[in-house]
Amino acid sequence: MVNLNMKLSIEYQSHVWQSCRKYGIMEPHVPEVLPMFKNLTLTVVMLVILVVVLLPLPQQAKTVLVILVILGLVFYRRGYIFVAIASKALNGKKPDEAKAWRYYELGWKAGLPPNYTIMLGNLFAQRGDPAVAARILDSVIEKQKQARKPDAAIIASASTSRSMVYWVQGDIEAAIAILYKVRESGQGDKNLYINLTSYLLEEGRLDEAWSMIEEASAKMAESPGMADNRGWYLLLTGALKPAEKLYNELLKDSKPRFPEAYAHAAQVKAALGKTTRARELYTEALTKPFYQTTSITREEVLSAMEKLEAEMPGMEDALDAEDELEIGNFLDEEDLFEEYEPNTDIGEDDEGDPNTELDDEDYDDGDELEINEDEEPELDSDLFEDEYEDEEEDRR
Repeated sequence: MVNLNMKLSIEYQSHVWQSCRKYGIMEPHVPEVLPMFKNLTLTVVMLVILVVVLLPLPQQAKTVLVILVILGLVFYRRGYIFVAIASKALNGKKPDEAKAWRYYELGWKAGLPPNYTIMLGNLFAQRGDPAVAARILDSVIEKQKQARKPDAAIIASASTSRSMVYWVQGDIEAAIAILYKVRESGQGDKNLYINLTSYLLEEGRLDEAWSMIEEASAKMAESPGMADNRGWYLLLTGALKPAEKLYNELLKDSKPRFPEAYAHAAQVKAALGKTTRARELYTEALTKPFYQTTSITREEVLSAMEKLEAEMPGMEDALDAEDELEIGNFLDEEDLFEEYEPNTDIGEDDEGDPNTELDDEDYDDGDELEINEDEEPELDSDLFEDEYEDEEEDRR
């Protein structure tokens, strides 16, 4: 299986989702609309308080009015408060997941900006109830469609994340269909291409997958998630030496934080008879985070390692000099890649995408719950810190 939001994400992770399902668990950044919204709210509240202070009323009456204004603000922003409580419950020293998911859902129902709502949907897709994730993302899409001026970018982002939910629920055809629909609307981004090529490769639709890989390469810098998909394609088509070169460079230069890249690299090494390096890469894969949206499970990696170890005594290890170096320090000198040369540059516009990818570094393990009504709480401390929009650096 393929991890679409981790890479979307972790590189996404994420947009969050992203994470997005496998590549790009994107660094979560607060969309620009939120600081604007925050400042506007603060300005309005300060003006109201100023008016109350200037009213020709007794001091006691003014105090009551100011308290009512503050309580009104708290009620108006209660969605953020619920999210802060949920994040504390999920990431505390003694996690309470039942409480966390209950308050996250309350936060969604209380109202959050679209980009925050999408990130919340990604969180449910990756770690919570995918049925709730589906309702959250569908609500974003429906609201935008009914708006006087629908935001096509928001619809595309929510639809891309929705594909992850289809995948988690086992409906890969629906996942592919919704992504093709977004692509036809002209709103395709790196998260879409990572998810779409992952699904196509998983389904064995290699010609379509290669077409999407090339199309994405012509439009944008190649993220670690997309580079992994390219390497996976080379593996599936038997181009082992180009695949080996790609993974040597990818693991050295990008150090992906999603397990798929290491598992695929291990498969390439094993196919070339380099069993010692393959085992090391499988071991490295086990150190990466696994989520519902990760395309390969921890059990599958362990099973592959056991199978490899069972075969190793009767096999001659084809290790060469470069394989004796630790991951990140081995490269082929010869040019075996040519037409498969990956583009791993990071585009200047990568910082602007909403992050729907979730990442382990995004959790906040602090002990005290502090709620500042003038600041936007982080949706999910650990999951949102590394790239839904930098989906380019991580996967599933």
